[in-house]
Amino acid sequence: MATPRVRPIAERRVAEDFLARGATGMADAMAYAPTRASRQRAFERLKGADVLRTDGKGRWWLDEAQWKRHRSNRRTRVVLTMLAVAAAGAFAALR
Repeated sequence: MATPRVRPIAERRVAEDFLARGATGMADAMAYAPTRASRQRAFERLKGADVLRTDGKGRWWLDEAQWKRHRSNRRTRVVLTMLAVAAAGAFAALR
């Protein structure tokens, strides 16, 4: 049975927190303190990917364009991985 990946779910929930509060620009930046360890790690990853940006005063906002690119890049990696696995399986089956 397949289990959901924690990383993308936690990142999506962190992004949803910012979107729900309208923190999508520097003027709307908010303080953020995740309560779960998985969301804290997601928060750190999103900061590192420049999806979450700071106003320099300890408040954060979501860069929506960067968030869309981040998600698109993840989907691309997943599709390429699936194609590589399928190709390896086909190659093995033909041998």
